Amino acid sequence: MGYTGLYIHIPFCVKKCDYCDFVSFSGREHEFEAYIGALERELSLYAGAAADTVFIGGGTPSVLPTALISRLCRCVRDRIELAADTEWSIEVNPGTVSEEKIDAMLEGGINRVSVGVQSFCDKELRAAGRIHSAQTAYDTVLKLHEAGFDNISIDLMESLPLQTPESFKKTLETAVSLPLRHISVYSLIIEDGTPLKEKYENGVYREPDEDTDRELYRYTAEFLCSRGLERYEISNYAQPGFGSRHNVRYWECLPYIGAGLAAHSYTGSVRYSNTSELEEYIKGNYRSGEIEQLSENDRISEFMMLGLRMIKGVSFEEFGRRFGCDLRAMFGRELERLEGLGLIVTDGGRCRLTERGLDVANSVMCEFML
Repeated sequence: MGYTGLYIHIPFCVKKCDYCDFVSFSGREHEFEAYIGALERELSLYAGAAADTVFIGGGTPSVLPTALISRLCRCVRDRIELAADTEWSIEVNPGTVSEEKIDAMLEGGINRVSVGVQSFCDKELRAAGRIHSAQTAYDTVLKLHEAGFDNISIDLMESLPLQTPESFKKTLETAVSLPLRHISVYSLIIEDGTPLKEKYENGVYREPDEDTDRELYRYTAEFLCSRGLERYEISNYAQPGFGSRHNVRYWECLPYIGAGLAAHSYTGSVRYSNTSELEEYIKGNYRSGEIEQLSENDRISEFMMLGLRMIKGVSFEEFGRRFGCDLRAMFGRELERLEGLGLIVTDGGRCRLTERGLDVANSVMCEFML
């Protein structure tokens, strides 16, 4: 049986963070129930599909009341055929998960939780527009673990406003003291149109220093790997066997279904998206009409660029199986030049970035755009 992945978008938050440009809304609690009803109807379109990963993201899915979390889980189980070993994740924010909600998640079949911590420094959290404290984040992880979740991940950010190398290192030390299986560490991206962008433009905060960001990036890898985590993707670290299977599906260009507002789906050659208009989605007008038919060159470029994000890199054999041609024959000149610069290495039937290549990953990946 061919399995797909299922992503479900919950576009609601208590408060939108100052750096966020995702499709999400605060103050729309009155639309929670109607939205879940629309999700149920959309998921009926996929009735009988089989999935081995499910990811409920947002927004902040944990803002939903307990009854709607239970209802959403039932809907997934009723409409989608789930593999026995399905990895079922949900994103939560500190301070939004009660014992009742945790019980509903566990009973519903969810077995992995990703907590949006970002920092264990209160002044950094306030500067980024987060509504929780460092202590609340710490307590949330412990509460989830004590309730029975064995697979817990957290997201952290480097180059936050007011962050120093010392405060970031303290955040990492706090993180590894917790019962975590997985840690994601992302560099802050200052997106156009966000309140944080405006604060930088008005001089409220100083622009992050690129050299410092690179130093923290390298320190993160050294520190987390010294504490027993494996780096399996540019920004992701996990205990052995606990990498995010759902995200690996994206990086390996495998099919997935996206349900909910602004969600994207991918068949392997076609990508289509849902509407970003909440009112339209609730009415049942799910699709945006945007359908992208990927050319062979598009597919090859994506396969290379996303595959190189993973530390294991790209398989020569898999490339040949998917595209019916030899990787070296297509990219021989690029491979030779990049190997000569010490940015990639080809061994064991794979092409992967070196430590030096990881530092300039975006530039290396662009070499494989057709």
